Amino acid sequence: MRTQPSGNVLKLQSYPGGVGEGIRTPLCKGRYEIVGAGPNPEFGFIGSDPYGTNAGTGLVVPSTPSAALGGARYLMILARARFGSGEVGVRLVGLRQYAEVIARVPAGTSPLIPTTPPPGSPTGSTVTFRREIMSPLWHPPDGDLSFHIMVVPRSFRDTRNPQNTDGLMYQNARSPALLYETITGSPFAPSAYTPPNGGRPWGTPIAASLGNIHELRYNSRTDQSERVLDIPVPVPCDVIMFVSVRQNDPTTNPILLNSTTLEQQQWAALCREDRFLTAYSAFVQYGSIYGAMTFDENLGEHQP
Repeated sequence: MRTQPSGNVLKLQSYPGGVGEGIRTPLCKGRYEIVGAGPNPEFGFIGSDPYGTNAGTGLVVPSTPSAALGGARYLMILARARFGSGEVGVRLVGLRQYAEVIARVPAGTSPLIPTTPPPGSPTGSTVTFRREIMSPLWHPPDGDLSFHIMVVPRSFRDTRNPQNTDGLMYQNARSPALLYETITGSPFAPSAYTPPNGGRPWGTPIAASLGNIHELRYNSRTDQSERVLDIPVPVPCDVIMFVSVRQNDPTTNPILLNSTTLEQQQWAALCREDRFLTAYSAFVQYGSIYGAMTFDENLGEHQP
């Protein structure tokens, strides 16, 4: 006698308040990707969408160099997913990583035209040039990144603090944010900063190779990101993508002399990122960073 899957007998629903909430039944949420977003001051005056927000994909790394903060690394949550005990079988199947370097050049500063419009940028404004980091192992002279995919319990510490704001949270966060133990000044350019937990991410690695990623291993532009992993999630838990950033000090960037035939040959030999670094050597730092996680929750017995 062939038994029918429970999902065909009664279509239980798994959303909060549904008749199947908290019950271990076949689920079919499909495959989905979680991409973080956070506040970006570049959109403060123009907005970033029809809702009038100033949010952009990823998080902006504060501009204060880590060297000026006693070597402190910025600790950020890029993406977070929560799973209950009824979601047995969910798997982490893909990751994306994105990082860029930027040059914030004040209006009238070389190489910009030193006049106000027209032509040129408004007096007092800042022009931002950016370059996506495509070479997986590249980093600026005084900066680097590490990504951490961690599993943490579903319990949540008390994060109330009067300094909390959008994209800035005390010790822990449920959404993308810069985490802090102490911070002074603007979250985009603090004069003092201490990360929580000694700068180390909370939790345990979801897999040995994902606990401390020192390169851009999982390209943000791939169209097959959902096929690179197949890791069971130990429910109930939260899965978090952290990034730890040592922000670059622009004073350590290399400077090339005026162009000569030899220097032109050296320029041609540089990778894309090093060309950008030397072209704007007085300004280059990390800009926005984002991470994404893809999960597969096709958990029904006879689901595709």
